[in-house]
Formats: sequence, structure tokens, C-alpha cells
Amino acid sequence: MPNHFIGRKKALEQTMELSVIHNTFRSWVQGLQKSGLEACFSHDLEAEGDGQLVVSAVLLTARLDPERRAHGSARRRAPTRPLARLRYLIAVGGSNHHPQTEEALLELMIRAQHAPGMTLATDELSSSWWLACGVAPRPAFMLEACVSEMVEQVPLVQVRGHSLEITGLQSVHGCVVAADATPLPGAEIQLVATGQVVHSNNNGVFHLQVAAPGPGRTHGLIRIRARGVEQSFEIPGPTTTQQPWLIHLEHLGV
Repeated sequence: MPNHFIGRKKALEQTMELSVIHNTFRSWVQGLQKSGLEACFSHDLEAEGDGQLVVSAVLLTARLDPERRAHGSARRRAPTRPLARLRYLIAVGGSNHHPQTEEALLELMIRAQHAPGMTLATDELSSSWWLACGVAPRPAFMLEACVSEMVEQVPLVQVRGHSLEITGLQSVHGCVVAADATPLPGAEIQLVATGQVVHSNNNGVFHLQVAAPGPGRTHGLIRIRARGVEQSFEIPGPTTTQQPWLIHLEHLGV
């Protein structure tokens, strides 16, 4: 048998699991034996059977399965996807013609036709191919076996809804008045640290949520604009509606 066929077979066996296909071939030979035919199995066309039928399974070619692309990425949820199609030569006989060769060949073809993942090929090997292998032509047929690969199962990430609860905030209630204690409606109050802006109501009252300061830190600054006057104030701390922060804008009369 040519070395390039042996090398191709060994390379494939190193990269994929072929035991299922090989066990299928062996089970066919066991079926012949149960039918009363003396047969043995080999991967070598030159094997001698010592009077037995020699059923040889020889890997000829391998190609990527055209259905592989149709199944998309290997990271899909399907457990397997097509990988390759392997073409085998199934030959029956040996160096000498055996009287039960034709019977065995027909039974093997029937088994191959009904085997899952295998398809009988209609083309034939030329006499020059047998000559190149250095063996005499013998009854044989070819089939294609489909090999699949396991697909990595990527766990789906479940996104759950979360409610964001802001803690560490303090309320600041204030009232903006002019120098004569008159309430200033519509005054703009801006929290300098965040840019948050609120406006005082008709009674000059406003409300802000500010972050609680860390140890040794102040509550921050607010900037107030009203009637063309702008002033900044340091927030004294949390206040309540019952005891609001009274802010007097200087240089602003009625």
C-alpha cells in the first residue's frame, strides 16, 4: 500500500475520533461471520486471510463537510455540527479469488446503505489506481462517512433587572430671600459638584439631594442666581422642611 495513504490515515486518526466508524466496519464483518461466511477485517489491502475473506477498509480522501458553514459558528447551541466527509474503499477478497466474495460484497453494500451517516459512492477506481497500489484489482465499492464534532456549549448570560437604590444621600431644604427677607421665586440653585439645577418656587423654597460627605469633608457648594445677582454658599448640612436653610442674597433688595 502506498505510504501517502498510510500517512494520511494516521494524520486523521491523530486529530479526530474515528472509533465509531471503525467499529461499524468491524460489526459488518461480524455480521458476515454470523451469516456463515469466514471473514476477517483489515485496514490493509495487502492483508492475507489464510483462506478467509479479507474485508479491507482503506481511507482514500477527506474533505470539509459543505454543511459545516450552513450550521454557522461552533459556538451555537446545537450539540454537534458537521466536520468532514471521509471517503473509504471497502474491498473484499485477497490475493486469490474466494468463492463467497460476491455474496459478502453485496451484504456489505446493503449494510452500508442503511448505516447512519454513510452514503454509497457511485464512482469506481480505475485499473491504474490498483496498479499504483501494487495490488491486484478486486471487488470493491466506495462510501462516504460523515464525521461530526462536538460544539462547545457556551452558557447563556441571563440579564436580570436590577433596581438601583442610591444610599448616602441627604436632603437639603432651603429658602432664598432678598436682603429684606422677601422670598425670591424662580431663583436658580445649582449644586456645584454635580451641576444639578433646581429652581425655587413661588415662596422661594427649593429642595436638593446631596451626597453625604466623608469624614472631614464639607457638604459642598451651591451657586444661586437671581435678578442678575450670583452668589455661592457652602451647604451647612442636612436640613428639613420644618427647619429650612434660610439663604439671604446680599446686594439684592426688593
